[in-house]
Amino acid sequence: MKFFTESEGMTRRQFFKGAGMLTVAAVFLGVFSKLGFDALAANTDYIEKRAAGMYALDEKMTLRKSHENPEIAQIYKDFLSPGEVKPVSEKAHHLLHTKYGQDIPDFIAELKSGAHEAA
Repeated sequence: MKFFTESEGMTRRQFFKGAGMLTVAAVFLGVFSKLGFDALAANTDYIEKRAAGMYALDEKMTLRKSHENPEIAQIYKDFLSPGEVKPVSEKAHHLLHTKYGQDIPDFIAELKSGAHEAA
């Protein structure tokens, strides 16, 4: 009857505890992954609808390209590249590009000092 005696290693009780915990973990993993996939599908659907709406609005606009907008051309002519429409001017690059994180305090100090006007 050596079959019913416990030997070294894992006992039956430990085996059933482990198997039970593994089953519970697998069920929770299945439930949460299903929720995750549903959320991902809903998010993807929203993005597709939003993009379709944006394209539909864009098709209805008379001015669809910023470089053809007369108001933007006038801003470049008067301020960003005086006397000409030059979108790649140093001043336009410096003022229109976004600053992040640690660059912001230095940029604010530079604007206050007037150093950007030399460009």
